[in-house]
Amino acid sequence: MNVRKVSIKDYKKIQLLFKRNNLKILSFKRWKDLWSKNPYFKNKKKDWIKGWVLEYKSNIVGHFGSFPTYYNLNEKLYKCSVLYGWVVDRKFRSFSILLLKKIFNQLNADFFLGSTTNIKAGRIMESLKSKKIPLNKLRYTFFIILNLKKTIEFFFKKKKFKINKMFLNFFQYIISILFKKKLNSWSTKFDESNIFKCKKIDNKFNLIWKKIKRKHKNLLLLQRDKLSLNWRLNYFLKENKAWIFFSYNKKKINGYAICVENQSSRNSLKKAFLIDLIPLEEDKNISINLIGASIKEAKKRNCDIFEFKVFDKAQKPVISFFNPFERKLLNNPFYYKSNNEKLGKMLNKEKYWIPAYIDGDSIVNF
Repeated sequence: MNVRKVSIKDYKKIQLLFKRNNLKILSFKRWKDLWSKNPYFKNKKKDWIKGWVLEYKSNIVGHFGSFPTYYNLNEKLYKCSVLYGWVVDRKFRSFSILLLKKIFNQLNADFFLGSTTNIKAGRIMESLKSKKIPLNKLRYTFFIILNLKKTIEFFFKKKKFKINKMFLNFFQYIISILFKKKLNSWSTKFDESNIFKCKKIDNKFNLIWKKIKRKHKNLLLLQRDKLSLNWRLNYFLKENKAWIFFSYNKKKINGYAICVENQSSRNSLKKAFLIDLIPLEEDKNISINLIGASIKEAKKRNCDIFEFKVFDKAQKPVISFFNPFERKLLNNPFYYKSNNEKLGKMLNKEKYWIPAYIDGDSIVNF
């Protein structure tokens, strides 16, 4: 068994590994762009290990990837190693921890972040002193059902329960009566008059980012300048799989929302995710109007579900305003580990965290 660094030439073998384990992988161009278009490397020659692979008899039987990004806290810049694509063939899973050890030995990262960690992976990470982000609310997700019939069909199909058309229609009728308020009330609770769609990520986002940093300087914040957002969102915007709304007050931007649509396969539900919500003023109506306009856009795009989380305590009343359905996850998928002792002490405390769907490996998974 050989453990070595990932090379760009490994893509096809890694692709086969993902396929064997029923996982999707980015196209070669998008996979390569995780590093070649990454603003971390702009105008600078920097070394970064793209990840590690397990190799057995010239075949790649395991992979764990990593790409860099920047975070800000207390006016300091920190390097984060974002974890993604931890997959090992069943026969070799006892060697999984070797890949994690290699990842955690990166000395040029201040901390590591995984945002899609399942229960089994979490146990292995905890054995190497990785911790869950100390926010209990990350175990909950909220959603608005936009296509009830398709959602019911998907539910029964997932449970492998066959239903005929007559039963489906009857069940849909009952659900629509029992949950009338949850299914319909969102559409009349917001004002779109000051909401406008953003056509591209330009220099306005650099100005907005300066305001965000000033307002939340005591929080750990993912870099959200023009370059960073373009790197994360350019593919989705070009493919018309994402949208951005600005909120204005007296011709000045006072907030924005970013959403991404996703459908993992033809038979699955088409979902829209609110991946970032940034109000720049202490007015809950900014967030309410941005979320409402985003749900309406998702409906227009024939999405079946609109999903969002409560990452910020201040946003909880805003989420409740829409009376969404709520689902408790089996575990908190956000894990971190820090090589920086001072930073690690801060990250042990809830008050420094305000993650969003845009954090972590969303660029890979949506």
